[in-house]
Amino acid sequence: MSFKWNRSIVSSVVALSVACASSAAMAEPVKWDFSDEYDLSGFTGQAAKHCIAEVEKIAGDDIDITYQGSGALGFSSADHFDAVQDGSVQAAVTLLTQLSGVDPIFSLSSLPFLANTPEQAYLLWQVARPEYEKVFEENGMKLLWAVPNAPSGIHAKKPITSVDAITGLRIRTYDVNGTETLKRAGAAPLQIAWSDLVPQLSTGGVDAVLTSADGGKQISIWDYLSDFTEVNYAMGIFVAHVNADAFDRLTPAAQTALTVTIDDCDAFNWEVMQKAMTSPYETMRENGMTITTDDEVPQEVFDHLREAASEVHKDWLEKTGERGAALLDAFEKAKMQ
Repeated sequence: MSFKWNRSIVSSVVALSVACASSAAMAEPVKWDFSDEYDLSGFTGQAAKHCIAEVEKIAGDDIDITYQGSGALGFSSADHFDAVQDGSVQAAVTLLTQLSGVDPIFSLSSLPFLANTPEQAYLLWQVARPEYEKVFEENGMKLLWAVPNAPSGIHAKKPITSVDAITGLRIRTYDVNGTETLKRAGAAPLQIAWSDLVPQLSTGGVDAVLTSADGGKQISIWDYLSDFTEVNYAMGIFVAHVNADAFDRLTPAAQTALTVTIDDCDAFNWEVMQKAMTSPYETMRENGMTITTDDEVPQEVFDHLREAASEVHKDWLEKTGERGAALLDAFEKAKMQ
């Protein structure tokens, strides 16, 4: 009888401990970090702020996501694939084209002069999303929403209004496609991470930058360069992705919140991008920069860049084979609908 009484007490204590632990666990939200190489003033920061708020609105106290911008965790965009995959950080927003070494399919959105408008960039994202998802799933991650970059132009010390202005230009690029295109066009490109760009500009390592007007505004590029030329080169995208194991450990409410907000986040992000395509111009002009719009750029410049880009398109198709061809075909059909 004594033994049974003691065992009953032990069982009761254990049950009480488990209940208390469960109650504490329910009271404390799961804490996630969300890594971003850029900051809250840029497209990715604005997108992350909105989407995190929408998730937490639906999930309530089940998840607490902390935005870690400006590379606060020590990760550049190119590091995020591995960092999220191995659980070093639970979530991140990553410039997709920097993952071409993982799979060349990720270079699709930065193929030069492929998607020429925000609407086309959105169609391309929708067409390619299932293919992107497969790669992330195969590597232990879940793909969420996307953030489009505004069309890339050229910041330099002079307007890009002739082929000669491109020749020998020491220009920063953000991926292999840009590097190869501008090399074939006669420039001297260097692929440089965003976090390393300002030191390169301040020391004269580069004298031009391939990025959007908004990107230039973020780093006060007028302190180093005098001109911005619209060339509508490409509209690369960033994607939000999360560690699959960390996702699976969330409550159903938190999991649902992360997935049901995807369409809303996409819509918000595209709207932000469209509003910001030319809005930095006023600030850039106020700081002494000259803006050369695409209608002021001679056709020979566009022809020269497109010819250089055509080889990049061919190289991409050789690397991606039937997958790449199918995506381009689906994109063309989507544009006609």
